[in-house]
Amino acid sequence: MSQTKAIVNKLLTNVSNGIFPVGYIADKVFPQIVVKQKTGLIGSYGMDHLRLSDDLMGGRAEARRVDPITRSNATYNIQSHGLEGVCTQDDYDNVEDPFQCEADETAGVTHLLLTNKERALAADLFSTSVITSYTTPGTKYGSSSSDPLADFKTAKNTVLGASGAMPNAAVMSRKVANTLMYNAQIKDIVGFKYNAIGNLSDEQLKVVLGVDELIIADAPYNSAKEGQSASLAQIWGDSILFYVKPKSAAKYQVSLGYQMKLASQLNRSVYKYPLDNPPGANGIIVQDAYQFKLINVGAAHLLDSVL
Repeated sequence: MSQTKAIVNKLLTNVSNGIFPVGYIADKVFPQIVVKQKTGLIGSYGMDHLRLSDDLMGGRAEARRVDPITRSNATYNIQSHGLEGVCTQDDYDNVEDPFQCEADETAGVTHLLLTNKERALAADLFSTSVITSYTTPGTKYGSSSSDPLADFKTAKNTVLGASGAMPNAAVMSRKVANTLMYNAQIKDIVGFKYNAIGNLSDEQLKVVLGVDELIIADAPYNSAKEGQSASLAQIWGDSILFYVKPKSAAKYQVSLGYQMKLASQLNRSVYKYPLDNPPGANGIIVQDAYQFKLINVGAAHLLDSVL
C-alpha cells in the first residue's frame, strides 16, 4: 500500500513537559528586614528585666536602683548569589517552539538558585546541631500507635519555656503533611475517624498543630550527581519545626530569625548581555542577595525524623 500523506514530526507549540516547582517556601519562613548596606548589627536584649526583684517602698524609703537592661548584638552579612546560562546563535536559529532559549535558560537558572536557597535554609532549620532543642519520636507518625499530639504539646511547651512565647508557626514537607493527614489519632480528634471520609485539609491540619501559620514545602530537588540518572527527593526532610514568627520585624519581639534583604535588590534580578565568544551569543545572569539570620534558637523546637 502506498503512502499518500507525508508524515510530519512537528513539535506542539502550546504544551511542554517539565518539573518546574512552585512550592518553594524559603521566602515565607521569616519576617523580612530591608537594609541599605550588606553588613550591620541586630540588637538584642537580655532577660535581667524579667528577674524577680524587691520593689517594696515604705514611708520615705527610696526606690531601689536596678540595672534591668542588658544589651548585645549579632552581626549580619548579606551575600550575593548568582548563576549564568548561555544562548548561542545556534540556539536562536535551530530551537523551535515551544522551546525558547532565553526563557528556558532564565527559568532553569532561576530554579537552580531557588533550589540552592531552599536547601540551605532547610539544612539549618532541620539540623539538630543548629536547632539544639529537639525531640525524636520513638514511634514514627506513619504508625497507628504513634502519638504526634503528645509531641506537638512537648514542642510548644518547650518553646514557651525557653523563649517566653508560644510557637505560632510550623514548617514541614508535603510528605510529612500527607502522613499526618492520614494519622489515625489526628483523624479521630477532628471527627474524621468515623464521621467523615478522606484525609484532612491543610487548614484542618493547622488547627490540629495549634499554630496560626502552617508552611508546607512542596518543592523537590534532584539528589543525583551530574551525569547520573535523576532522582527526586523532598528538599525539606522528614521533620517538623515549631517556632515563633512575628507578623513583621519590630522592636521588643521574640523571633527565631529574620531574612535580611538589600533595599537595592529586594527581588531576583535577570541580566542579559552580549558575549564575544562564541559570536552572536548572549549570557543570561540571574542574581539574588539575602541572608537567613537566626537570632534566638530558643524560639524553636524540632520534631526530628518523624517518618
